[in-house]
Amino acid sequence: MLILFDVVIFAYGVYTIYSAINMKRTKQLSKFFTGGNTMVPIRDVQGYIDAIYHKSLVLGAMAVLFGVVAAINDFVTPLPVVMKALVLLFLTVLVWFTVTVSRAKREYW
Repeated sequence: MLILFDVVIFAYGVYTIYSAINMKRTKQLSKFFTGGNTMVPIRDVQGYIDAIYHKSLVLGAMAVLFGVVAAINDFVTPLPVVMKALVLLFLTVLVWFTVTVSRAKREYW
């Protein structure tokens, strides 16, 4: 059952990285980062993209790493200490990213 959780987190990480790179390349906001239903137009699209681009890559990379290590933990060998550290690190990065995006929205919207 945990493999489903591992796959979802891994896929989330891959899609986060893809969306960030695509957003930077096309210079258009991805609905993935705006929630899909923005009623208020953004004042500075490029500034917002620049503000969250690298942070999005960090979050995506952390999710990919977590998904891979969790799958190894489930199928190859138990890694209890590593998993505890990764869960703490992943949650920390997730909270950091949420705060960062919230600040960027206040600044650029």
